[in-house]
Amino acid sequence: MKRNKVLIVSLCGAVLLSGCSMFNRDNGSLELPPNATSIESSYDRDQGETLFDYQGRTYSYFGKLNDKMSDDSIRECVGYMDDDKNTRIYSLNEDPLDNYLMIRHVGGIMDQPEFLRATDTKNKDIYTPSYIRSGSFESWGSSGIHYDMSAVNIDVVCNAENVMSVCYDLAINGESERTGGVENADKSAFKKGELLYFEFTEQMIGNQVATGETFELTLTFSVIDTDGKVHEIDGEYTREMMLGASLSDLEIREDGNGGYILFEDI
Repeated sequence: MKRNKVLIVSLCGAVLLSGCSMFNRDNGSLELPPNATSIESSYDRDQGETLFDYQGRTYSYFGKLNDKMSDDSIRECVGYMDDDKNTRIYSLNEDPLDNYLMIRHVGGIMDQPEFLRATDTKNKDIYTPSYIRSGSFESWGSSGIHYDMSAVNIDVVCNAENVMSVCYDLAINGESERTGGVENADKSAFKKGELLYFEFTEQMIGNQVATGETFELTLTFSVIDTDGKVHEIDGEYTREMMLGASLSDLEIREDGNGGYILFEDI
């Protein structure tokens, strides 16, 4: 059976820079954007931590650089800190959910980057880029990190003919999360009995779930046939899942009336 992957993640680093080296000044991601604004800090006396508000989320100091970091890990400059345009705040390519932000002082040679973490991830174990290590701040308590990307893997057998594309709608705990699909690169139809491979990483699922905790996953499917017609597949798949789980008990079948059904082999 041929395996068709929905998602391939490739994290490619260029030159690895040592912790005491400056980032490449020619990297445009380091520059302040024309509309850059100051991100102001405030001190929470009750929690004993400095807080930053950015795009509706609150961040506080979490960690330091873990040995080395690729220059290409910087996605963009999102602003500067407390009216100091040389102390800049950056988003990270390996963290599209922006659970982390990096603070970097661009005027010095030996300055180490520091990392902020969104406070809505407290007491959760979340995916963390490998170049971030915990600073053991008391305010973060038992909040965990892991460096391997967890995922839910679901295999679906396309046991039907003339299917060119299979699309899905994914909901987590009853809330719509994302849509996607799979098709052959040459736009040819899947062979009857072909195995389709769907991978939903923890970053795709978002911050709704944590490693080791169960959540409700619901999938509905549609197909596009070789004539370009869209067919909603009758039936949905709902199951209590955990990150790291794999399932292979679903089939897409023809219903005998020109449509398609979702069959679960239980």
